[in-house]
Amino acid sequence: MATAEAADRGPELLGVNIAFCVLAGLIVLLRCYTRAVLVKAFGLDDWLMIVATAFFLVYIVVSNLSVHYGTGQHMANLDPENIKNALMYWWFCYLFFCLTMVSSKLSFALFLLRITTTRIHAWIIHSASLGVVVAGIVFFFVTLFQCRPISYFWDRGQPGECLEMDVIMAIAYLYSAFSVITDFTFAILPGFVIWNLKLNARAKFALIVLIAMGCAASSAVVVRFGYLMRFKDPDFLWATIDIAIWSTVEMGLAIGAASLATLRPLVKMAAWKLGISSQRTTITQTPYGATMPPRSIPNNPEGGNQFDRNVYVMSEIHVKSGNDSQEKLHERDVEVVGAEEHRKKGAPKSFLRSVNPF
Repeated sequence: MATAEAADRGPELLGVNIAFCVLAGLIVLLRCYTRAVLVKAFGLDDWLMIVATAFFLVYIVVSNLSVHYGTGQHMANLDPENIKNALMYWWFCYLFFCLTMVSSKLSFALFLLRITTTRIHAWIIHSASLGVVVAGIVFFFVTLFQCRPISYFWDRGQPGECLEMDVIMAIAYLYSAFSVITDFTFAILPGFVIWNLKLNARAKFALIVLIAMGCAASSAVVVRFGYLMRFKDPDFLWATIDIAIWSTVEMGLAIGAASLATLRPLVKMAAWKLGISSQRTTITQTPYGATMPPRSIPNNPEGGNQFDRNVYVMSEIHVKSGNDSQEKLHERDVEVVGAEEHRKKGAPKSFLRSVNPF
């Protein structure tokens, strides 16, 4: 039997919800500033991440309301009305979890497609995305219509029926399996996508962090595997608290990991302003911060996708000598010349010299 101190685990879920909501929200705000203001390459992947963050915020709200009415407590200690309200908000958590995860994974998939230049990498991204989207859609509609009428999920004082919980658990296991596969694919694939780019040590470290974050999100899914059987526990609000906690962790890490990959230009600018870096001219040419000479910019290689040249942005910071300083940030798309013209005329003078920022 649980002790009196452990009889209410709702505050645990509340704390996790608030922490990951603040963390994910801050990272996405920094992502939007970086992509819209610094590099001026705001794309569909950024819009999708904003949508995913909005869904996540709604999830946090309904999850906290569920805690308010009794999630994390033994149902025997709750009033019937509070049980109904807690279960209703738990049902909404099902839906917004699916919407958050599917939209965040699609956002990262589009992000990778913007820098993918080979057909095999594009097929891998499309296949992984299709799998998780299909699994997410199935999970969404099964949980949405698991009871007839829908309100029978939280109000058993009316005629109705629900699917066996074994069905919900099977769908949850299926979705979790696709999620793990997709997470590891999206975490490892960037290493192959930028294999031929010139990377400095810090860029490599940033890539390692990204891979680790992707695996961390997958780890949250793996941990949740061990708790899915608790869906069948009659003391539902108490037994499923760990499922709710690790679901929040998964969503927060998924949004954060996908957005951290875009923050390198902001980190470089902050480092210069704080005096950590003394370089006056920097180049941010890909969302991963890899530096690559303009001559090596892909130009729609045979059998590959059209490289998104909007991610190639040149920025300069000019510093006066002495105590006074003046900074000027230039951002523009790099001119791209066809391979044939490049061989005949050489690199155009309009290209600025690529400078390794570190």
